[in-house]
Amino acid sequence: MHEHRIEKHLYERKHQTATGEWSRSYYIRLKDWKGVRRVWPAGNTLKTAKAKRAEYEHRNALREDFDLAKVKGMTFTTWTGTYLKRHAVKKKSLAEDERMVGVLCEFFGNMLLSQITRTKVEEFKQLRKNRKTWRGDPVSDAYCNRELGCLRHILKLAVEEGVIESSPIIKLYKENNARDRALTEEEYQRLLSVAAPHLRDLIICAYETGMRAGEINNLTWDKVDTKTGFLRLAAMDTKTNEKRAIPISPLLQEALDEIRRKQREEKIADIRGYVFTWQKKPIGRQGWKRSWATACRKAGLEGLHFHDLRHTFVTRKVREGWDYKRIMAITGHKTFAVFQRYNNPTEDDLKAVVHSTPPTKKVG
Repeated sequence: MHEHRIEKHLYERKHQTATGEWSRSYYIRLKDWKGVRRVWPAGNTLKTAKAKRAEYEHRNALREDFDLAKVKGMTFTTWTGTYLKRHAVKKKSLAEDERMVGVLCEFFGNMLLSQITRTKVEEFKQLRKNRKTWRGDPVSDAYCNRELGCLRHILKLAVEEGVIESSPIIKLYKENNARDRALTEEEYQRLLSVAAPHLRDLIICAYETGMRAGEINNLTWDKVDTKTGFLRLAAMDTKTNEKRAIPISPLLQEALDEIRRKQREEKIADIRGYVFTWQKKPIGRQGWKRSWATACRKAGLEGLHFHDLRHTFVTRKVREGWDYKRIMAITGHKTFAVFQRYNNPTEDDLKAVVHSTPPTKKVG
């Protein structure tokens, strides 16, 4: 068989039959508006082939979905595979999306997208809400909402791409996730005294910087600028997609120096440049989740979340008299309204307003 290009997007194929005669056919090859390479048969005459080419070029200019015929009768599992490859592959939360898609497929997997109704969604909501966490606690509304939000996004994309005509209304649970927990100095020291070594370093980092857990987990040595005394996070490292410079306190510097010393002595594996490692792997969330629960239990700190260390940092710095703009620049809060949720004054702080000498305002 011989094939060659005769005009833009138009190709001719020749092949020899069993009787020795030559037969020809034409094909259209083009990259559509989605960036997908397409091949269509265009008949056995050049006139017909040119007419077909003009038709497909026009349909492509109108941004027609050439896969629409394939998606009729599509199941939820099939569509989520497309969703992960096309829409979620470059997201920072890809691993979490894959987890949620797995949960959703257990319930909706073999259903056609057109069969997912509001009633089915409510059944799923109740099933997920009635389960327990690995600690035996009820699942929070916020946790359920992340899965429901993922479902809503997946179905919305299916509507936008013409796979289904409409998607059911998915109502999220009303969350009350504002927290007012900030550690006292005594509680912090108690927590440090019972924490496992690898967890202790994470706690110090969170307490001294107000960084998010994900930012700490993914911290690498190339972001530790010891010459100027800053942790320098790139936009891709932060939740808000904005780069940030976080000053290194003396206590954190001591912890970092000790980690580096142990890594150099090969007492802790230097894994792909990560600062915090455990069992020869980047520490990740699972590397400290159970250790955190154990440390909190031993320290008698019931219901404490790792994220509360971020609240603690903000509360401490406000209490010390630092202006909120500089604190927000360190923590990466974009709005004052959200920042205020992290400032958790105690009753003693409130009493000091009328009974103590005003703090020196540290501004400028």
